[in-house]
Amino acid sequence: MSFADALLTTDILTLRQQLLHHPLWQRIEDGTLEVARLRLFALQDWWLVREAYRLDALAIAGVSELEVQELLLSKLVPKVGGYKLLLNFGEALGLTRADFDAVEPLAGCMALTNFFYWMLAYGSPGEKLASVSASEDIFVQICLRIYPALMQHYHLSAEQVEFFSAHDAIGKQVMPVDAALLTRYATNNDERQRIIRAVRLSHEFELLFYDTIVGKQ
Repeated sequence: MSFADALLTTDILTLRQQLLHHPLWQRIEDGTLEVARLRLFALQDWWLVREAYRLDALAIAGVSELEVQELLLSKLVPKVGGYKLLLNFGEALGLTRADFDAVEPLAGCMALTNFFYWMLAYGSPGEKLASVSASEDIFVQICLRIYPALMQHYHLSAEQVEFFSAHDAIGKQVMPVDAALLTRYATNNDERQRIIRAVRLSHEFELLFYDTIVGKQ
């Protein structure tokens, strides 16, 4: 099951397939993606991961119902410390902490980041949930596909690719929370349509992010 499966349209399902089978991941799976481009992904994803606590904090601060706040807090807890795993992955590729600290976002990375912040600032409750959760859900599916290829083709250890393999446990804890929140917000037809739009935009901006990684000269 994926986030908001019951609400998905044909175009969103097509976007999900494009994300799951994007050339970035396909080339990792067949071992043809250059290590330099893996480093680029690690650095750009670091920009997003570094913002994750702020994004979750804004989502929590944006609701007044204590029950919803607790549900959102339970989504944040499984992610704590995940940035350390990304640093370990980068170090395995030859990056240093100084490289991560000095990262500058590419346009696709900044566009995705800004989309999340815009939705959290101006979106409806359902849009706020859908914009971030749809991205998290698709990335969990991607991670579970590619971490064995990272070990096979790039000779990385299980510890070095734990940033990807750990998403299985994170997904299992987060998905029930997303389902409970979605049930709460998707009862109104207008809000359902906003959620569908937010999912579509989230996937489109994520595609732009991956395109930027692959296309960067």
